[in-house]
Amino acid sequence: MPLQVIGAGYGRTGTYSLCLALERLGYRTHHLGNESRRQQLDPGVWLRAFENKDHEDEWENVYGDYDAAVDTPTAPFYKELAERYPEAKVILTIRSADSWYNSICKTIFKIRKIPFPEGFPESRRKMMELGRAVMLNGYFKDDPVREPNKEELCKMFNDHIEEVKRVIPPDRLLIMELGEGWERLCKFLGKEIPDEPYPRLNEREGFVDRYEKAIEALRMAEKEVAAKT
Repeated sequence: MPLQVIGAGYGRTGTYSLCLALERLGYRTHHLGNESRRQQLDPGVWLRAFENKDHEDEWENVYGDYDAAVDTPTAPFYKELAERYPEAKVILTIRSADSWYNSICKTIFKIRKIPFPEGFPESRRKMMELGRAVMLNGYFKDDPVREPNKEELCKMFNDHIEEVKRVIPPDRLLIMELGEGWERLCKFLGKEIPDEPYPRLNEREGFVDRYEKAIEALRMAEKEVAAKT
């Protein structure tokens, strides 16, 4: 199934809310947070693509069951995907660079330091390694605990936004500010506006706590399984 919607926005710009909104509009939407629970996923597809821009086209191996994709690891490959799926529309979620930097410092830069529990499933470990490798244009690739540099990251963020504006034709591109709702999104996609609020999830408050609780729940579940065997 060809992609119909490609999310070009970095994480912490409302991408998970957009994922849920697209699903409400009828799209089967790919997002790293959901894919980390898919045992059969091969993270190597994106790693090979990230390390070698002349990689063999493997996108159908990843997106075959989906018609929309947002967030990491899709966003770093928006150009390749827009070329591969010329009918797809591109959505760029944005916010101010300062607020984005503050958000990633309190979320992404914190959870990357949380250690994997003993016995953490290999498939999920690979997905986390994938996220670290391609997120923020490979900022963590060689140093997973690298400290944030505000000037460098804000420039990267703003440069990415300007690049998307240059690369994607205006008739294929919707730029969504963090906090926007259904109206412009539905008009862009030719969908009816749902009779319910736009999703507002994955807020900064509680992000790290939810991640830690998920890791702890996994650890406890594995102990219970081990005790029964």
